[in-house]
Amino acid sequence: MVDPYGAAPLRRTDKPNAGNGIAVAAMTCGLVGLLFAWMPIFVVVGVVLGVLAVVFGVRGRRRAARVGSGAGMAKAGLISGIATLALSIVGVIFTVSFVREFVDFMEPGPYEARVVSCAVGPGAIDVEAAVTNNSDQLRDYTVYGVVNQPRGVRDLVGTLTDVAPGATEQVAMHRSARSTDPGACDVRLVVQGPRPYGLDVERVKD
Repeated sequence: MVDPYGAAPLRRTDKPNAGNGIAVAAMTCGLVGLLFAWMPIFVVVGVVLGVLAVVFGVRGRRRAARVGSGAGMAKAGLISGIATLALSIVGVIFTVSFVREFVDFMEPGPYEARVVSCAVGPGAIDVEAAVTNNSDQLRDYTVYGVVNQPRGVRDLVGTLTDVAPGATEQVAMHRSARSTDPGACDVRLVVQGPRPYGLDVERVKD
């Protein structure tokens, strides 16, 4: 038997069980964007993913109305995308703060530094350094004593805070050392700005 009237062809948008990949993309971008939005530097990734999540979320909801699937994922992507963009404000603030701290650490300003004394005793090395602030403002310094002799000794570290312009401050540094040779003491100084957020960090300059 043949239907004399025939069957109406299915439209592309009327395919049964049609998927909504753009809604999945919206939700994925939104959720991943939330992970990066608050992070310093990586906030750029969060912003891009947040914008994509919003765009895909809007388009995904339109497609969901046609194919009947993916509405929830599209809505989740839209909401998480908006949340990502809002959270990126925190990321921008953190990024500005991070860059400022890093620049201050890398650029201590004009200064002079010298080793005042260097002594190796039983199981320890003691160094006293002097730093002169040659800038026109108060400065904080992180002073690293790079030990050439005795070998195998990690950097000594000291800090100076609120050194006035033109003033010279001294800092004492101590580190355990195996050498007991009182003549084997050779240290050079590396001076950087204040430690970022007060954390213990390795010297960057050499």
